[in-house]
Amino acid sequence: MERKTNIFILFFIAVAVLSLAGFFNSYIRFLPNTDRFPVIIHVHFTAFILWFTLIIVQPILIRQKKYELHRKIGKVSYFIAPVLVITILSLVKNQTQREISASENKAALTAFIGVLDAVSFSVYYLIAMVNKRNLRWHVAFLVAATLVVLNPGMSRLANHIQPGLGLLLAVLLPFIVSITVLCVEKIRYKAPVLKSPYFLFLCCWTLEIVLLMTIPNLEFWRDFVANIF
Repeated sequence: MERKTNIFILFFIAVAVLSLAGFFNSYIRFLPNTDRFPVIIHVHFTAFILWFTLIIVQPILIRQKKYELHRKIGKVSYFIAPVLVITILSLVKNQTQREISASENKAALTAFIGVLDAVSFSVYYLIAMVNKRNLRWHVAFLVAATLVVLNPGMSRLANHIQPGLGLLLAVLLPFIVSITVLCVEKIRYKAPVLKSPYFLFLCCWTLEIVLLMTIPNLEFWRDFVANIF
């Protein structure tokens, strides 16, 4: 159990470092000059930092057997998660409005990715909270929610290396994580794949990618984005 907890701690630390590195050039390096950015970005970044702090601290508390403190601190997420969702949608709205005059197709894709991120994060978080007494499912869907939060920062970082690499990594990483865990569970613990929370996450993510490949290209969605924004 302690070994698994240490793996999750290291995983969440790595995710936080990747995300922060992705926003260094566009945001972090300008701090504390807060006047350079609108308030909504500061609110989003604060919620973003609190989320990563929470998911790193929580398994540490479990490892130290401080279960009551773990439960109390976990309630902070009831505030952080809605703020993340609201600010994601607000930032996507602003970006879509900037892009729509130049390219309706690009704006349609941006809007859909943003809505998809907000919805998937919300669904994964709710599944995790509903299953908070089932540690395996609780942790699995906190991992899923955190992978959604990771995507923007990781994508920015990867796009600095090679344009377009960010979207590819954002699509592939949840597949890699979920399939890797499923293989370990099956080979090492003989756990049934179909009953694993990571199998459900894999199915959900597959559906998301199918939607991402189809919906933004449909005329009804482009018209919807054009009319709304």
